[in-house]
Amino acid sequence: MLMRWPLAVRPDLPALVYERLAASPEPGVRAALAENPAIGDGLIRALAAAPEPDVRRGLAFNPRVPLKVLTRLAGTTKIGSTLLPRIATASRTEIEELAASPDPVVRMLLAERRDLPPEIRDALAADLDAKVVKSIAPHPGLSDAWLRAMVERHGVRVVAKVAQNPEAAPALLEDLARHEPPVRKALREIARHPNATAPALMVCLSDWQVVEAAAANPALPPGVTSTLVP
Repeated sequence: MLMRWPLAVRPDLPALVYERLAASPEPGVRAALAENPAIGDGLIRALAAAPEPDVRRGLAFNPRVPLKVLTRLAGTTKIGSTLLPRIATASRTEIEELAASPDPVVRMLLAERRDLPPEIRDALAADLDAKVVKSIAPHPGLSDAWLRAMVERHGVRVVAKVAQNPEAAPALLEDLARHEPPVRKALREIARHPNATAPALMVCLSDWQVVEAAAANPALPPGVTSTLVP
């Protein structure tokens, strides 16, 4: 295995070698091979049917995986909220197809892009599925009204991601800091946000896990920071 694993990631081997590696008994070797952009369509289809989740997940990160294969993988493989290479390079037509997918996981994966056309971005912001909204919430260009509507509709499930939006308004960050029930992950985002205000940062100081980030934010008044020094 120690010899096969390094071979599985090499992009310059004959197709026959990749076929032999695809028959390797170790799922780790086949997962590494699945992520290799040098493998052909036949191997891609074969690996997409692998019973091991790690192999299918590796294929999802392959920049050459066909979108049809990728959308099938999304329904059977735990990929998580991350921007996949193939989705990052999707064309405008492909973006529209992904946005119209009936599978919310596919829409969630698309929502990880930060350069979506405004109409696609807004459509995903209005999605009824919270995981889609979580992925789109940090997208630049979303209005204050959109961000507030997300929180009103989905509550604690999206608060932290809304706080992560680079254009979140100071007043919104204050409201998110005081959200009931409190969302600790949101406080972490607010503490280091450039738009955070002193009132929002004061709330962050109540959580020992984010005190350091809040104290480093220049919006925190000097009189407050001096009380934090022993």
